[in-house]
Amino acid sequence: MGFFRNFGNNLTGKNRYIFLIFVILFCIVALSLGIYVQFFYQYSDIDPWLMGANIGAKKTVEEYTLLKNNFNELFQNNLKTSNDDITDHKLETEKELVYTAYNLVNEDEAYYTVDAQIPIMNIDSETIQKINSEIKNEYYNKANSIMRQTKQNIVYRVSYASFVNADYVSLIIKSILKEEGKSEKVSIKTYTYSLSKEELVTLEELINLKQTTKEAVQKNINSEIRKSYENAQIIANEYGTLYERDLNSDRYQIENTNTYFLTDDGYVYILYPYGNDTYTNEIDIVIF
Repeated sequence: MGFFRNFGNNLTGKNRYIFLIFVILFCIVALSLGIYVQFFYQYSDIDPWLMGANIGAKKTVEEYTLLKNNFNELFQNNLKTSNDDITDHKLETEKELVYTAYNLVNEDEAYYTVDAQIPIMNIDSETIQKINSEIKNEYYNKANSIMRQTKQNIVYRVSYASFVNADYVSLIIKSILKEEGKSEKVSIKTYTYSLSKEELVTLEELINLKQTTKEAVQKNINSEIRKSYENAQIIANEYGTLYERDLNSDRYQIENTNTYFLTDDGYVYILYPYGNDTYTNEIDIVIF
């Protein structure tokens, strides 16, 4: 206190007025910021220091290629987060925001191999509860039906990855199905949810979050799909028919793209898992 008293006593004339103006302006800014965080900033409960979402640094072409090549390594059946202050949004406070609800591991050499790690989102929200029911109906019921059948040998695996980045929670579920006489079928579903808005997030919202444009992302998608198409043609000429992409399909338009997610380190993945519709393990990945 003595230091500040002496400092104040040493200020005279014009300097004293400048100092007082500075103190008043500082208080006004601090008060305004406090009011904004308290009443207007939609992420105030999980981002009190206004750090915002991690939107990731720009990478080189080689670095993006490495991320794509390592895509399957994301599925570790756990949660990665850049924000630990999420307890208020949990339905069960002692559990993770996303966790393995059903762990089905069973094998019958004649009829099936099942290894299914099936998640749920531990979020107090009607929207999320509907999603959790959808997940159980699709993956848990599928695994159990396979373990009850005695007609053929089936391999079924389910794994997931989940991320929290500021206000956003992403869940990605991958299933692999191999039935006798059929090609391997790899399906992927994604959910990206806003904790503050209590609703699913659109791809266009993530594009805005990443501070880019719809046109730039669409150009990136078109380029990546064309590369995949050309590579598949080269491979098919040598080894036989592969999944053939329709470059004119509307499925590649941003407004029709429904499989995407945001990682904890700020990258948006757009996925085109063709196994969602047919028996193939082909997936195209666009990252920005």
